[in-house]
Amino acid sequence: MSIVRYFLIVILSVIFGFFGLRFYDNYSESTEINTFLEEAYIVSTLHNKSSKEYSKLIDFDEINRDNFETTFIEIIRNAQEANNILMNSDSNYSGSEKELLEIATVSWLRGLEMFQISILNLVDQEYSQLYEESIAESISNLSVGDKAYKNFLTEINNKSENENIFLPEFFNIEYTGIESNAYQFAELIVDRAIENKSGLFLKRDISVAGVEFVPESIATTEDGLNVLLDQEISLQIVIANQGNIEETEVVILILITDEAGESIYEKRAKINTIGPYESKSYFLDPIKIEKGIVHEWFILVEEVENEEDFEDNIYSVKAFIPPED
Repeated sequence: MSIVRYFLIVILSVIFGFFGLRFYDNYSESTEINTFLEEAYIVSTLHNKSSKEYSKLIDFDEINRDNFETTFIEIIRNAQEANNILMNSDSNYSGSEKELLEIATVSWLRGLEMFQISILNLVDQEYSQLYEESIAESISNLSVGDKAYKNFLTEINNKSENENIFLPEFFNIEYTGIESNAYQFAELIVDRAIENKSGLFLKRDISVAGVEFVPESIATTEDGLNVLLDQEISLQIVIANQGNIEETEVVILILITDEAGESIYEKRAKINTIGPYESKSYFLDPIKIEKGIVHEWFILVEEVENEEDFEDNIYSVKAFIPPED
């Protein structure tokens, strides 16, 4: 009787072990695919947003350089994040759906990065057939991504139906929808970009827009000298960005001299950022100048790379405090 009981226990243990293992395998598989679906949903959301922004940009309708660059930076940032999510996936799921989604994200990222560089080269440099070919290649990559993503949707929906898996809402994403005529579409993009080149063309121009004494001067002589109150004087310097992209780390040099040309004050300052067509003020430290002596304030804003006009980067103004009677 003990032998029968022993064999019964062994058989039950084997049965429970078998079903327990099956349950664990099914649970693990379910966990892996759910994790993948969560990641895939984030990827779909990121590229849904980016593809809509991209479609607006390639119309080149009343677009400016700063808007183009900042929008494209965000588009590529989203594409990089989507790619990183899959490349560093927390899921060990290895179905064909994941492979298709990986192909889509890699192709989209490659195409977007190439497109951004090619378009800016097209408008900033002398026209070259190489730029048009590069744009065509970028469109071809985007098309490969579109096709892979479309196949991903088909396969993941079939898997959902066959295995009764609940799916998050995956967006329909299409950057170009073109498979065979990328070069023809590239010609259209090139024509649009060149037609709107004035808006996309890189323009960099920083200037000293004006100055004002603080407190304000009380009068101006016939020679253009500012008459100041007998107290510490500061200067408000207005720096303007007349270009079409944001400038960073704009350097201002200030020098104050007396009638003999001797320096009585020197300052090197920096404005962190100035947006396109924006002005910002910098206030000089208050200083005390000697009465009855004309002083001159020299202001220089350092030219930025490829600046078009740097003649307006220099500004000077003269002022004095009247001597005592």
